[in-house]
Amino acid sequence: DLCGATDPDSDTITYSVSSGSLPSGLTLTSATGAITGSTSAVGSDTVTTFTIQAATTDATITRQFTITQKAPVVSSYTSSSNFVVPTGVSSVDVLVVAGGGAGGDGHSGGGGAGGLIYRPGFTVTPGATIPVTVGNGSTSPDGGDGQDSVFSNLTAKGGGGGHSSSDGSPGGSGAGGSCYRPDGQQDGGSATQPNQSGDSGTYGFGNGGGNGSYDGDPPHGAQGGSGGGAGGSGAQSGKRANAPAGGVGKAYSISGSSVHYAGGGGNGCHQNVGQSGAGGTGGGGGSIPDGANANHPNAPGTANRGGGGGGGSDGQGGQGGSGVVILTY
Repeated sequence: DLCGATDPDSDTITYSVSSGSLPSGLTLTSATGAITGSTSAVGSDTVTTFTIQAATTDATITRQFTITQKAPVVSSYTSSSNFVVPTGVSSVDVLVVAGGGAGGDGHSGGGGAGGLIYRPGFTVTPGATIPVTVGNGSTSPDGGDGQDSVFSNLTAKGGGGGHSSSDGSPGGSGAGGSCYRPDGQQDGGSATQPNQSGDSGTYGFGNGGGNGSYDGDPPHGAQGGSGGGAGGSGAQSGKRANAPAGGVGKAYSISGSSVHYAGGGGNGCHQNVGQSGAGGTGGGGGSIPDGANANHPNAPGTANRGGGGGGGSDGQGGQGGSGVVILTY
């Protein structure tokens, strides 16, 4: 052990790296030979070999060392399964995203994104089998709710669905409200994710949908509200104007690169009155221009990100995006 080297003449020993180099983030203390610091995460297993020498005025000894940095293991579930905890693993980082809600039919509210939970350092037991449930996005043409995703006691709630003639449904993130109502407004759905039993609230993310608007007939000036996302609320629509985008999602690098999840669906508006709203960053339903494409269904939420579907213009709403569960350890 070079760190415990001694000299019979009690000469001062100086330590240094004589060949190779230490992994980034580590430092050698020349007076003691101690290696301190911490290494950064690596994308693949990395082996570093280096030589340290201990020298006095009349003697030098060397020893070669090897440090292996292990890359994180990433397990991504796009359908329901089981996670068997490997030997030696006592905690995992977990991202749980539920299925998104569908957009409403006929210039109505965008679907709410699936609820999102991110829990770093979640305690697990080596050898245990943990069921993993991945929720589907709604395939309803008029605002069905997304399905829950579950890992252990963490439940991400499915996104709320938009509707053609009513308030937006509550959900992990709420859907936007419809445009049809005599008093000119249908309310956006509320978010239920942050208050789920078994989750502290600190780690759950969901936001409400925006309200719809209607200013009478003729001519129509009707728009639904946009769906809420994990990172922001859906916006209330304006009358006879381009519609706002869905609520923004949240970005995580748990898969190895930064990705947005759980964006809200953009809303739909009446033919020739502005342009439907784009989906929120993270997989919400994209916009479909009105006029010639007024009866075209709006875009779906992105699969495996829990995005809300876009509200239809004068046609059916977009489907919600399916959820995902991602683990790293």
